[in-house]
Amino acid sequence: MHLAGWQLWIAAALLLAGGELFHGAFALLALGLACLPAAVTAALGGGISLQVIVFTLALLAEIPLLKPLVVKRRHLATNADAIVGKRVRVLSAVKEHEDGVVLLTGEHWKARSLAGELAPGADAQVVQRDGLCLLVVPTERSS
Repeated sequence: MHLAGWQLWIAAALLLAGGELFHGAFALLALGLACLPAAVTAALGGGISLQVIVFTLALLAEIPLLKPLVVKRRHLATNADAIVGKRVRVLSAVKEHEDGVVLLTGEHWKARSLAGELAPGADAQVVQRDGLCLLVVPTERSS
C-alpha cells in the first residue's frame, strides 16, 4: 500500500494532535497544525522540499498565535488559590511569629497573623497562603 504525500501529512497531523491530548503544552498541536498547509502543498503537486518549506513557515507563523494560550495555561488557578480572601474563625491564639489554628469551612488550618495577636473566637481574613499555613489579618465582626 502506497500513501500519497498529502496522506502522510494528514496522518502526521492526526498523530500529533492525538499526542497533544496526552502532552497538553500546545507543542504537538502546533506541529500538527503546521502539517495541514504542507498536506495541501503536496496535494497540489509541490515537491518534498516545497512541502518542508511550507511546513516550516506555517510553524513559524503559528508561534505568535499560540503563545498567548501557552502563557495563559502556565498558571492554573486551583482551589488552594480560592482560599485567599476567605473569612476564618480563630480557634487558638494566632501570633505574628507563632502559629495558631483557625477554622476554615469546617477544617482546622495552621495560621500566622500579619497584624498582631488574634485571640480565640476572633474573626480574620486570609490574605495569603504560605504552603499549608494561612497568613491572616483581623476583620471587623459584622452584626
